[in-house]
Amino acid sequence: MKAFTLAFVLFLCSFVCSAQSLTYSKTDTAEEKIWKLEEAYFSNLYKADYKGVLSLVDEQFLGWPGAMLRPIDRNESSSFMRKLVPQPSKCSFRIDRQGIRLHDDVALTQYVISVDCPGDTGLTKTTSSRITHTWVKKGYSWKLLGGMSYDIHP
Repeated sequence: MKAFTLAFVLFLCSFVCSAQSLTYSKTDTAEEKIWKLEEAYFSNLYKADYKGVLSLVDEQFLGWPGAMLRPIDRNESSSFMRKLVPQPSKCSFRIDRQGIRLHDDVALTQYVISVDCPGDTGLTKTTSSRITHTWVKKGYSWKLLGGMSYDIHP
């Protein structure tokens, strides 16, 4: 009987441990998916693929770019990005992940993006901004619901 009880307890422990590892891997997968969406957002932007950017943005989007005096909606965001990157750019970017939180169907990311743009003189100009984005899960996909940026001046 003791052997049966011990075997049963070990079975339960292994079941709980495996269930926890599945939970963690799902979270890690969701987090990586969100970070890939962040990369895709800026990759599309610097390619001047506005449709690609907007495919990631929710209809109810509200954002506040550091260069704007007030928050903007999805349509204003479209105009803003067309002025910011009017044609495909040779700029490259790096995302320095600072934090991510997932809660049910909402994800919050915070990071620093550094953008390196080659200048006419051959020198590269680097600009950096702090970004906070809020993503919501709609069905099987994630959409950017809101964001805010703050330009970091060297």
